[in-house]
Amino acid sequence: MKKVFSVEEIKKIEAREFRKRGDSLSLMVDAGINCAKKIIKLVKKKPIIIVCGPGNNAGDGFIIGNYLNTKNYKVDLFCLKNKSYKGDALKALKKLKIKTQNISKFKARKNSVIIDCIFGTGLNRKISGTLKSVILRLNKLNKIISIDIPSGINGDTGKILGCAVKAHATLALHAKKIGHTLNPGKKYSGKIMIVDIGVSKKFNYS
Repeated sequence: MKKVFSVEEIKKIEAREFRKRGDSLSLMVDAGINCAKKIIKLVKKKPIIIVCGPGNNAGDGFIIGNYLNTKNYKVDLFCLKNKSYKGDALKALKKLKIKTQNISKFKARKNSVIIDCIFGTGLNRKISGTLKSVILRLNKLNKIISIDIPSGINGDTGKILGCAVKAHATLALHAKKIGHTLNPGKKYSGKIMIVDIGVSKKFNYS
């Protein structure tokens, strides 16, 4: 099995898994729940703040939030307006059992742990505006756990796209990406832990 993948390779692996399953939402659900289980092992009942941007990384955040809520964690979730989401992320949002707050009003509780679900490996533009402001504020705060890759890090080059989250730990979905292994991405990722998202092992080979 390969240890490190490009963003395009991961997309192909996921596409094969989607065809096998007959849908894509179930893979997002598996990824979110398994990330939440890992977070539970790392964080013992501290307040959790989940920060979601656009796209499917937000969907992971919604599922993580729901699961942690069922385990009696205090969860605050900040995201974009509902109309900003589509596809699987929107489906996950519709099943959310906790109240959301607009990301522009982001604030952290004392001793809370931040879950970074703002951007994933698909980001290919510089971050600006409100989301840049949020990331800069995040980096001054508490412990941060990024989902898949720190927001703002290019998944193939490890370069910073405008600004990036400085994570204490990163839960890499399925496998490490090239951007995890190259600075500054390597430095910004903190401790990298692989999360099994239920992808068939045979898909790890080209």
